Amino acid sequence: MATYTLVYPPAHNTTYVKATTKLADGHAEPHFATDPAKSLTGTYVDNCWQTVGGGVITNQRFHIDLGSAKMVRRIYYQNYHHEGGYTTRGAENITFWGSNTAAAFADLTYATDTNWTQLGVSQSTFDIHATADAADPKYILVGNNKTYRYYALKIADNYGDGSYLGIRRISLMTQDGYVPPKGGFLIFMT
Repeated sequence: MATYTLVYPPAHNTTYVKATTKLADGHAEPHFATDPAKSLTGTYVDNCWQTVGGGVITNQRFHIDLGSAKMVRRIYYQNYHHEGGYTTRGAENITFWGSNTAAAFADLTYATDTNWTQLGVSQSTFDIHATADAADPKYILVGNNKTYRYYALKIADNYGDGSYLGIRRISLMTQDGYVPPKGGFLIFMT
């Protein structure tokens, strides 16, 4: 049975965690979603990332700088909720990407994938959060055999809310003791 270790950006701030948009009042910053000190229950205020209001619910990028290259093999997430409600604001269809280029990390244009490598994932959707004011941890396996400093989620849409899109928690994980398969030729000894 594989075991995993959570890896975080060097700090939970706007230097290391970015998104295409964020709620203008400062109470739903992207880095709130990566911070394990933030509450997974109760109010969304200061505890999650949420897009700017007014129907910005599609084509969002969420970038994380881990500070150094790490081989992410699993995503841990808790999709959006506010006191157990508003779960249709949660991210739905996603893709996951890795890069070692600072300029790629800085560019939050949804359609720009320059210097990013798309990584295979065990599912291309985030599950909707349970309609309860309780933790609802979910995991997605990542088919990744390379180390990247920067990781990106491209979020196509939410579960149907017409005003906002958000994530309560997003964390990346390395696989303990994992050694990627060696490439090259197989040599048989006789």
